[in-house]
Amino acid sequence: MILVESVLPKGDDGRRERDVAPLTWEGRCKARHKVATRAGREVGLALRTGTVLHPGDVLYRDDRLVIEVGGVPERMFVLAPATTADACLCCYQIGNLHRPIALDGPRIVTPYERALEAAIKRIGVPFEIDERVFTHAAPGGPARHAH
Repeated sequence: MILVESVLPKGDDGRRERDVAPLTWEGRCKARHKVATRAGREVGLALRTGTVLHPGDVLYRDDRLVIEVGGVPERMFVLAPATTADACLCCYQIGNLHRPIALDGPRIVTPYERALEAAIKRIGVPFEIDERVFTHAAPGGPARHAH
């Protein structure tokens, strides 16, 4: 198993074999776990607490191989609020479920949850459900707190 304790600087000369560790949004937020690359290599992540990986981050590099993070498309809400008030109501509902958001122009993107779908329908904001790689809007990863 390849042990990864820090993210390496991006960049490659193109001569190395390139392998990808496909990770979901939640997988990219976990600092410690085992992942498998597309070629079947086992990689152990032992990153600093709070590290959030992004597609393209380099996990490993030697003379023959580079392993990068790949994003996995997931089911997402793409919300299209027409007013600031509607956007605030949507973000309030998303926050109640402790879900992350991303902004795509005027649209709000968040991972799909059935409970959220019902809330958004009550607000009356137009939305679509799409498959895409999610990368959230906030720096430093998802907030964690208890209540």
